[in-house]
Amino acid sequence: MLRPSNARRTLAIVSALALTLVACGNDDGDGDAAPPADGDGSTTTEATVDPERCPVDALEDASGPVTIDFWHGMTAENETTLEALTDEYNASQDRVQVNLVYQGSYDETAQQYFAAARGGELPSLVQMEETRLQMAIDSQTMLPVQACIEADGYDTSDHLPVVIDQYTVEGQLWPMPFNTSGPVLYYNTTMFDTVGLTDDDVPTTLEELRTVSEQVVSSGAAPYGFALELSPWYLEQWFAMAGEPLVDNDNGRTGRAATTNLDSETGQMIFAFVDDMVEDGLATNIGRNTSAVDALLAIANEDVAMTFGTSAALGSILSVLESGQFPDVGVGVAPLPGPTGGGILVGGAAIWLVEREQTDAERAAAWDYVRFLNEPEQQATWHTGTGYMPIRQAAIDLPEVAELWADQPFFRVAYDQLLASEADFGGPVVGDYAGMRDAIVQGLERMLLQDIAPEVVTAEVAEQAEAAIEAYNSSVDR
Repeated sequence: MLRPSNARRTLAIVSALALTLVACGNDDGDGDAAPPADGDGSTTTEATVDPERCPVDALEDASGPVTIDFWHGMTAENETTLEALTDEYNASQDRVQVNLVYQGSYDETAQQYFAAARGGELPSLVQMEETRLQMAIDSQTMLPVQACIEADGYDTSDHLPVVIDQYTVEGQLWPMPFNTSGPVLYYNTTMFDTVGLTDDDVPTTLEELRTVSEQVVSSGAAPYGFALELSPWYLEQWFAMAGEPLVDNDNGRTGRAATTNLDSETGQMIFAFVDDMVEDGLATNIGRNTSAVDALLAIANEDVAMTFGTSAALGSILSVLESGQFPDVGVGVAPLPGPTGGGILVGGAAIWLVEREQTDAERAAAWDYVRFLNEPEQQATWHTGTGYMPIRQAAIDLPEVAELWADQPFFRVAYDQLLASEADFGGPVVGDYAGMRDAIVQGLERMLLQDIAPEVVTAEVAEQAEAAIEAYNSSVDR
């Protein structure tokens, strides 16, 4: 792995990787707890959608090329691949010109969009992570992509059902799926060899994660077994893996969420596991990981053997390793260890079609572009260039994906993990998702830094999260 002496000379590379990771699935969602628009909020979604809201044939009447902006949060290898796909799209036809506009991380992109929704100029397309579902719907600026699907007779049967389900609320698919990722375990294969651990020893449960950490520490290979990031994303995944929704109303999908299960037996078990791992010297607490690379650097510096991360960072991680500066690095990728009985939730982001201030031709152009990005060939290119999962069944049969998976099988880990998921509900749909996540992280910090008992903290976290959810719901239900 990366040696301490290499840290300074790798600053530029690590900085680029950090930008990628910040935009890939583990943003805390801070900074925009209020709903973005002043709609009445009387309903979360419409019962039906009007296909005429998506005039898919409008490009035929356009007098010339229609130019649209796409606000996104991709960096490093992910941005490079997105640029290549967009260049390919623009060159493939003369009716639409898509301008990519980088807006920062997922959080920054969302904040820019919601600020513009209050009085600025909106793009035709915007990329947002899955935690923004309720807030984007409540903004009353978005065109449900379901309208385009029905207007165009578009067939989604080849898409992974779990991905379609993630972005479907009360029967409507809202954004168009695009960059889907999942949490995985990254581990140091070199250190595993040193300890005498094989692929069969890679942990799959929390108990095994503890056991392997004990083996790493007792062998003297590293001071800790595991680098623990105080990220609510993993806690949300562990709830789903335990088969328990995080919030009520089917995780907010059959009605607006109001209460949480953070103080349930599952919640207390998760907090207690984290507390014990740190208290027993088996995990090092790296905090909120605002740099987005601290957990990986803990492996690089041989402080730990394992950590969690997003599969979307895989392309950038390999790009760093292939720079040749770290010839001794061995990276292993495995499914996320956790509770059993449920499954992994979809991570990453999707592309929203904006309705407000858009002409018929601009809406048709936006639909045409996201259709292109969802084609199997483009999904294969996106997957092999980034590490995001292909969201079409047909994409995995294409030669470039088959060859990649044969040569570097860890690229398919997150895909197989997601397909094996037995979770029968999508991820939480919460208006003030950022407020809920902030309550979780602050609770983890109080537990670890102030030595407060897990059962005390989970009660506090539940109360604070539900207060944030209630404040948001009240603001849109006036």
